[in-house]
Amino acid sequence: MPDKGKLIAELLLVAEKAGLTEIAPIELSSGGNLIVHLAPHPVVARIAIVLSQEDEDAAYRLLERELRAARHLHARGVPVLLPTDDMDAGPRDIGGIWTTFWKYAAPAPLQPPSPGEAVELVHALTLAMEDFACEIPQLGVWERTCQSAARLMDHADERVQALLKRFVQVDKRMRLETKLFPCHGDAHRGNLLPSPEGWIWADFEDLSRMPAYWDLASWVANPALFGGVEEPTFRYIWNRLDNRTELEAFGFAITARILMSTLGNLDFALAGNGDLDFAMQQLALAGDFLTQIELLISYGNGTPV
Repeated sequence: MPDKGKLIAELLLVAEKAGLTEIAPIELSSGGNLIVHLAPHPVVARIAIVLSQEDEDAAYRLLERELRAARHLHARGVPVLLPTDDMDAGPRDIGGIWTTFWKYAAPAPLQPPSPGEAVELVHALTLAMEDFACEIPQLGVWERTCQSAARLMDHADERVQALLKRFVQVDKRMRLETKLFPCHGDAHRGNLLPSPEGWIWADFEDLSRMPAYWDLASWVANPALFGGVEEPTFRYIWNRLDNRTELEAFGFAITARILMSTLGNLDFALAGNGDLDFAMQQLALAGDFLTQIELLISYGNGTPV
């Protein structure tokens, strides 16, 4: 892991050369990305530490596509966090790590979207991706899960081994899917930000072609994992699926998304880049929840078991 203080010092030099002065950096979060607000300027730097260390060239391409995606979605009327126009948005090389620069969206005290509002926000996001004129990787976000699964193969926890058995089955089906759709890839609630302009989408680095309902599954997966199958948005979605084909497609998407989140977060945390307590909470719940999804599919959209 690069020295955080050194990275921020080099970041400030780049920002000052671009005309930003008297910067008092505020670290907003640290993990795979180090995110720094260049206060008092309305600019946020996303320093892509993990991606850059894994594959420098691939990281550059991914971040450049992310900037293009944000501009595309904005042009289609989707509320998004935009690249800054106060300086070159990047990608820029900061201490050997690729960095992009975004407009700062001050947090706003918004009421959480209702289930219906949330579904509309996700649907508009996914729909606007259909004509994005840029190559989007097939199963891109899923391939990272495959890497996590491979690293966890020798993990001693029986719950991990049980999830890995499910993962192998899901992975086989995933690769047989003939219809894949452009999507955000990681449209969870943490990537919908409350701003003075309303709710805005952020973090487009996981753009992927994925099976139907992937973005909806991403939105509702963890809330349903922790809240059960009666979680309001999950029930709102499930009760509006019209036939068994749709139920099975959504059930498959949320099963895969739970596996991706649980295995990926555990792998990430064990490497020192994530929240191990949260990952263990997911692990404790995932097996039983996935069994509930299987039962729900078998019962259609009737009473959950």
